[in-house]
Amino acid sequence: MHTSKSCASSSQNYCYDVFLSFRGEDTRKTFTDHLYKALRDEGLIVFRDHEEIERGEDIEYEIEKGIRQSGSWIVVLSKDYAFSSWCLDELVMIFECRDKSKRLLLPVFYHVDPSDVRKQSGLISEAFCMHEERFNKERDDAKRKILMDKLKRWRSALSQLASLEGMPLQNIANGYESKFIQKIVNVIKDKVTCKFVGITPHPVGINASVHVVNKWLRNRSTEVEVFALYGIGGVGKTTIAKYVYNMNLHLFEGGSFLENIREYSERFDGLVSLQRQLLSDICRGNAPTINTLNDGVLQIPIAIRQRKLLIVLDDVDEVEQLDAIFGMMRDKFHQGSKIIITTRNVHLLKAYEHCRRYAVKKLNFSDSLELFSWHAFRESHPPEHYKEQSERIVKQCQGLPLALEVLGASLQGKKVEVWRSATEKLEIIPHCKIQKILRISYDSLQDDHDRDLFLEIGCFFNGEAKSYVVGILDECKYYTVIGIENLIDRCLLKIDKYKKLRMHHSIQSMGREIIRQQSPKDPGKRSRLWHFRDSLEVLKDETGTRAIEGLALDMNMTNAQTTELRTEAFAIMHKLRLLKINNVELRGGYKDFPKNLKWLCWHGCPSRSLPNDFPCRSLVALDMQSSNLKNLGQGHMLLGSLKFLDLSHCHSLVKTPDFKNLSALEQLILEDCINLIEIDESIGYAEGLVLLNLKDCRLLKKLPKNFGRLKLLETLVISGCCNLGMLPAGMREMKLLKVFHADGLDFSNSSHNAQRKESWREFIWGLVSKPIVSPQLALTSLPSSSITSLSLVNCNLHDNAFPKDFCVVPSLEYLNLSRNPIRFLPDCFKGLKVVKWLKLKECNRLQALEDLPNIKMLSALYCPLLEKITFESGMSLEGLAFPWGCDKLLEMGKVFKFVPIGNIDPEFINDCGIYDVESRKRIRIRLLNNYTHKETSCLIQGVYENHRSTEVFRGKSFSIFYPGSSVPVWFTSQAHAPSISFVVSHSKPRYLNTCIIYKLVSDRRQYFYMVINNRTKHRITIYRPSCYGIPRGDDYMTWLSHWEFNSHDLDSGDEVSISVFTHTFYPSFEVKEVGVHLVYEEEEHADIHPAKRLKIQPACDESSEYIIPVAENPQGHRATTQVYFLGCINEYTDLLAKAVLENTLEVESVESIQGLIV
Repeated sequence: MHTSKSCASSSQNYCYDVFLSFRGEDTRKTFTDHLYKALRDEGLIVFRDHEEIERGEDIEYEIEKGIRQSGSWIVVLSKDYAFSSWCLDELVMIFECRDKSKRLLLPVFYHVDPSDVRKQSGLISEAFCMHEERFNKERDDAKRKILMDKLKRWRSALSQLASLEGMPLQNIANGYESKFIQKIVNVIKDKVTCKFVGITPHPVGINASVHVVNKWLRNRSTEVEVFALYGIGGVGKTTIAKYVYNMNLHLFEGGSFLENIREYSERFDGLVSLQRQLLSDICRGNAPTINTLNDGVLQIPIAIRQRKLLIVLDDVDEVEQLDAIFGMMRDKFHQGSKIIITTRNVHLLKAYEHCRRYAVKKLNFSDSLELFSWHAFRESHPPEHYKEQSERIVKQCQGLPLALEVLGASLQGKKVEVWRSATEKLEIIPHCKIQKILRISYDSLQDDHDRDLFLEIGCFFNGEAKSYVVGILDECKYYTVIGIENLIDRCLLKIDKYKKLRMHHSIQSMGREIIRQQSPKDPGKRSRLWHFRDSLEVLKDETGTRAIEGLALDMNMTNAQTTELRTEAFAIMHKLRLLKINNVELRGGYKDFPKNLKWLCWHGCPSRSLPNDFPCRSLVALDMQSSNLKNLGQGHMLLGSLKFLDLSHCHSLVKTPDFKNLSALEQLILEDCINLIEIDESIGYAEGLVLLNLKDCRLLKKLPKNFGRLKLLETLVISGCCNLGMLPAGMREMKLLKVFHADGLDFSNSSHNAQRKESWREFIWGLVSKPIVSPQLALTSLPSSSITSLSLVNCNLHDNAFPKDFCVVPSLEYLNLSRNPIRFLPDCFKGLKVVKWLKLKECNRLQALEDLPNIKMLSALYCPLLEKITFESGMSLEGLAFPWGCDKLLEMGKVFKFVPIGNIDPEFINDCGIYDVESRKRIRIRLLNNYTHKETSCLIQGVYENHRSTEVFRGKSFSIFYPGSSVPVWFTSQAHAPSISFVVSHSKPRYLNTCIIYKLVSDRRQYFYMVINNRTKHRITIYRPSCYGIPRGDDYMTWLSHWEFNSHDLDSGDEVSISVFTHTFYPSFEVKEVGVHLVYEEEEHADIHPAKRLKIQPACDESSEYIIPVAENPQGHRATTQVYFLGCINEYTDLLAKAVLENTLEVESVESIQGLIV
């Protein structure tokens, strides 16, 4: 069924299934002896020391070997366990082995309270006091230091042990030892007999997806939940499922990974075989016998209700396959069970309403190149002389792991010239292994209609707007809307955010190869010709046949200087419906040209007009961009079926056609027709027109008087039409207008062309305001508006240009006011309740954006006078573009606020340990703002920042930078180094104060990071401040900061380190000292130095900063590292965040993070 290996002993060929660690004097002849016998009775091989080994400072070789060669460990924590240095050394060794493998460690609390172990209180505390007193008696300083280091390791090991899920005697069996022992045996038996699935040796680029699934798997829900990974074939669904299965199986009482369900279901008795496998896995070999599907349907509910299970159903293709395995028995599962499904068929998930779905994304270029290199060169990057060809192939694969692995393996060991030839071949003929796997989705389509639709899109319409394709193919007798939905359900097609159809390159190549196989040697006999060489050959040799339904040729793709093609080459192609002949010159008449053309794309047509005998009667779409047309000629008289007309960039075009015969027209695009003077007055006859694009028609002076007859118009673009005259009166009746772009038109209140401007202003403001009365134009009302997108870039709009009720229209989602001389947004902008995107780029006079509503995206780049951005309520930082070029920005609401030292409460400044405030008020320093990328000279500033609360810190922090060369004396821990380590001495520290002393050693501008690493709890917080001070010359700069902990992060005994570094081998800073002081709960109200209980004063509201928990290491079950990013950092703009996200497996220490970003 699948490659598998046992979880513990059998998977690694360990000598022992279980190692017993215990305090001999406490439990050797009682509890541990009974546990040992119960484990042996289950057939498990158990290691225990049969006689007391003399205690010493070193672990005996046999015991050390027993620990290393055991598949799991049980630590029996009895009352005097911590008094034994032998036991503690043993525990340290166990953790060292566990950190390198995926073995199970089970703490058993035998008459011991787990909280005493966690807090290291009670007898645990007494034991460590005894050890510490004994070690302090050592007179040799070096030896005493070694002993004290050992004491730290003991503490850390016990803390880690307490953080694991353990088994307390009183809680689990109410003190009954026999029941308790049986439960322990069941847990161990489950773990050492569970099965892992084989995984790829090179898991590149899966960590983000693995993290998403892991977070769901570990949500502690008691519900029975289903998670679906879906995507195209070969994108990595099964790889991700295998990793999360192996990583999380130990959290469940059993599991099963059913691989290749689609393939098995096609075999005789295949579904029964899957049922048997499922029962065998979850019943551990004691499965009942089943011979038919009905037998399985009856037996499976009995098995799955017994225990919490993790089930993976891989490559499910039909609902019937799910029904055969589970039927409608989701409610029969034991509570807390989880089911993961991988599929290419999204439609089948609709039967599972509460199923969580996750689309597996393709790899980025960096990960793609690495994965390809592992398979082609057995290393993570290509050799220099293969780099160009490798990158070419990787780009062609478009992030599909299957293609990268197959092509890499097929080219391994081949010479460069072979690679070049193979690359050229792959552009036409895909690799057979890739073709075979991807074709499964094509063959699974329900009928020839959907298969043909897939081929049409793959050959001619990949990247085109959905509405455009639907309009054309509906006329080709396709049911395009439902067909596209079916293709999307099978992960063969996507619709992007611009509503364009997107097909992956490998999927597209699969479809084109199906067509090539129709006639491999004679392209003229294929149904569609998409490759320019085949198309040119058929047209040049005139070898086309009746089979051809679509043809695409772009002469710019060929090396031919002048190739004469004749219209007679098309005469035999009676079925031709789709034709693309860009930059082609045809000779001859069109009498015998195919009569059923629906789509003609003829960019660069050399003719001055359409030939009079051109068969236009059936045309639905005519795309003549960048052609030499002066007009459409008489041929347009027969364009009664035309829906789409695109004459963009036809620089010779001076007038539009007569629209009387274009009554079906829906879209008219005339962008960049720079010599177009007028729109024909007959345009009112095109009453079905939905889109009109006149962008950059600079000579156009007026719109037709009957323009108002276009009552169905939804999109109107007049950007760049700088000579347009008065607004046609009928335009006010366009009640369905949704998109209006008028960039570059002057709508100011100046007297020049005042009446023209006023007419357009009234129209525009009417789109976004309440109906108004205009004395100048005697308007009584304006229509209610459905406007969704309004762009008025560079329209010379001042503050007073906006009406009081601007933006009250609830439909407006996109507003672009960039490059206008606005200083402040008027109060009316508080009505922007549903606007998703506000753009104010390059507004050179803009000074403040205050009390903005909760918009989703704000872009205010290169506004040099902007000082302040605030919001009415919470807005996530994800929706706020970094304000580059806003050199004077001092406050970005919900994120940061700069306050001069003279404006901060003096008592608060004293609490920071900063004295002589009056003289410091006049000191100027250089600050680099990490958000604006601007260095400024300013007075000493306090910086208030807000962060989303994490498991480590609460929301607010405060920093201040000032000249200074020493850490204040009240900091209890100090180090003359760029990092400092300490052990938390009490429970519940509330605040963290840090002090960094540094100087400049290079003028290179770099990012500055503070890394706080809780080694005990495996949590790393990476903080990049909003700004940092830049020292002058050889002077030192002091950076003080203050943080509030969350209540459950730090405990007594936790080992913590704090480091500061930049991100290259050649840092621009040198850190002289680091100081740390923790404020504990009991100190908060004590009569001590006030700085030790420093609290942050609120300066701005709570924000949403980036917090990115990094995916766990799929190679092990140990407590894995979580990485959190705070401050001016996100995965899109910061090199460190990118490095950590793309190399998650490496994040095990601060040193590894430094290695990543270097």
